[in-house]
Amino acid sequence: MMSTVTNNIFTDLPDVLGENDFYFGAFIASIGIMDGIEMARAFADAANRLLAAAAEQRESWEAISPILFCYRHALELYLKALLPKTKHSHNLGKLAKSLKSYLDGRYPADQVAWLLGSIAEFDLVDPKSTVFRYHDGLATSHKAGEQPDPELWVDYNRLQRAMAKIFQGLEKVRLSQFNSNYRAEK
Repeated sequence: MMSTVTNNIFTDLPDVLGENDFYFGAFIASIGIMDGIEMARAFADAANRLLAAAAEQRESWEAISPILFCYRHALELYLKALLPKTKHSHNLGKLAKSLKSYLDGRYPADQVAWLLGSIAEFDLVDPKSTVFRYHDGLATSHKAGEQPDPELWVDYNRLQRAMAKIFQGLEKVRLSQFNSNYRAEK
């Protein structure tokens, strides 16, 4: 008799789903349906969860690259969502330059400078979005002699506070864009 259990990772939705099944799986009919901001939020949330789990398990050194990748990717996705007419790349420096053009004159200069400085930190360490993804990412992401110090410390509490502040600021920009678009349609 053949087993009705499948070994496939991606399967059709089961005929019967119990309430608890959603804790151990997800219905992904929405692949490709999330907008850019929703996807950015998802990666930011994943980073926060990884950070919490790493701290709880006291295994933070093993989780640093996935945590930083998720935060960096969330940041990149936020920028791309806020700048739909800008040529998209993994280059946070170019995206930040476009964001600066949009922010200047709309927001206090000190807040813009802090936000752009925070983005520049990620761009300095991981300009091509490879450092936190690949074991040789540092070597492939930088030109010879331009690599940042390979021994950097990341304080998880400071990281979490900074990323929350960054994402909160980007959400405010998004809300402002939404309100401007709404008023323009009236």
